[in-house]
Amino acid sequence: NKQKVSSGINAEYGRHVTHLARDYAESRSAFGHTINTLPLHQTSLAKLETFNRALILQTVDLALIVNAKEETPSLSSSVSRVLSAVVKIHTAQVAVSTLRDGLEAFGGAGYMEDTGLPGLFRDACVLPVWEGTSDVLSMETIRALSRGSAQTDVLRYIRELAMGWCVLGGYQYSGDLEPCQPLEAPLTELNQYLTQLELALEDCQYTGRSVALGIGAAHAAATLISFARYTQQPSDVAAARLWCKMGLVTLNNLHSSDISDILTQTEIKFERT
Repeated sequence: NKQKVSSGINAEYGRHVTHLARDYAESRSAFGHTINTLPLHQTSLAKLETFNRALILQTVDLALIVNAKEETPSLSSSVSRVLSAVVKIHTAQVAVSTLRDGLEAFGGAGYMEDTGLPGLFRDACVLPVWEGTSDVLSMETIRALSRGSAQTDVLRYIRELAMGWCVLGGYQYSGDLEPCQPLEAPLTELNQYLTQLELALEDCQYTGRSVALGIGAAHAAATLISFARYTQQPSDVAAARLWCKMGLVTLNNLHSSDISDILTQTEIKFERT
């Protein structure tokens, strides 16, 4: 489990690239303006920042759960087992996509070796492979969720974290968290998404990866909402809201017929006319 936490920490390659991209946008011009003033590029930079915040918070949450389980008896061992696999899958996949988008922010310079940026992207690409590939960990997640009350425990923890009934790591907060009206919308979106997840978990033999990534995305949303509820900072609230609009992955609905037929033909033959 601790190795999976370290994988989440290594996923923070994107933090460095995001800082460089924001600095580069202040000096690079296009369409007669510096690109940091263009709404579309502002969206891209905001997405990079939000996704990196999500990776940090869910990795911190997992680290607290794994290393202090004896201090959080309200969390069952199944929560630690499932989230260890889910957070590793999710942070690795998101890190790769974030680095790819980050390189685009530099245009052609992002492809040049002397900038050091391509090396960061290559390093990130190993994250979905080591300490368990995405398919292997997805199967491990589905198997763990099928044991006892694991599915109920994990989804309950995500809901309680988002609702403010506990803070990162499952710790009970001693004070009273003030209600935050701007968080009502992302909280509603997260609850609707968790309902979709429960339905997807009923039959996920062929969609285990999207379900595992979905749980990871929901967990990231809960950590962002929880953190924003605690800090009450506008940027943290905005990150939670943006994640629930852009970070919740689509849940696939696949059956055996969708998969088996395409694999029956082993090769594609071309005939000259």
